[in-house]
Amino acid sequence: MKLVITLVAGAGLLLAPLPAQAAENAAKNPVSALKAQLKAGKGVRFTDASAFVGSINNDPLVRRTGVVKFGKKGIVASDIRGAFASPLFDGHTTKPERTIIIGKDAWRSGGVLAESLPKGKTWYKTTSLFNTGTVSSWFGQLVSPLEPVTLAELVKRGKRSGSTYQGTIALERVYKISPWFRQTLGLIRATDATITYTLTVDRRGLPSKLKTTWLAKNLGNLPSWEEKTIVTETRYTGWGTQVSIKPPPRSQVTGKLQD
Repeated sequence: MKLVITLVAGAGLLLAPLPAQAAENAAKNPVSALKAQLKAGKGVRFTDASAFVGSINNDPLVRRTGVVKFGKKGIVASDIRGAFASPLFDGHTTKPERTIIIGKDAWRSGGVLAESLPKGKTWYKTTSLFNTGTVSSWFGQLVSPLEPVTLAELVKRGKRSGSTYQGTIALERVYKISPWFRQTLGLIRATDATITYTLTVDRRGLPSKLKTTWLAKNLGNLPSWEEKTIVTETRYTGWGTQVSIKPPPRSQVTGKLQD
């Protein structure tokens, strides 16, 4: 089956352990805790630390930071920045990148794209996908615990120990249930990969860290990445933060790219 997925990896980070009783309370109902956060104007911040296991590039390969804004039904906007720690694709992706998404519109800036923008323009406007637009976004978290349906699946499949859930899930299953996954533009390949994950929740039951691991297969024209273990670690902080995400100034935006 052909799937559109992102290739990601993460440096190992440790969270301080919770007291036993706090850990017990934290994991009771993560899905209800998440749904309570889906309020207009509220949001959460996240960070990704990315690297291949096998050191194709220097570790970490990519670092991303972002903020996600919620509405009553889920994610309505995001502002994500990414930068490569080492050159990739002939060294053209070391420049920082940024993507702003509001509803069905997206604005992209930096990275390789900067070479194709008309003089005086710093942003390119296009249609939005949740987790796409720049090369660094290929290396973002492909599983989103910010979606109630996806979080419910992780909790259901995971073996619970205190404030963590550990389990496995097939990419095919993630594709079926997750709008974030389906609307992520990455590398197209046929794969039957299975994701191993560890989800940690905080004292309120909200996701605080998600680590995913899978083995890259059938990457076509990227043989150096074949059979490499890919680990993604994402941290979520600032739940309930008031979030304001605005489009760039119109004077800096273009809808056309130069050859």
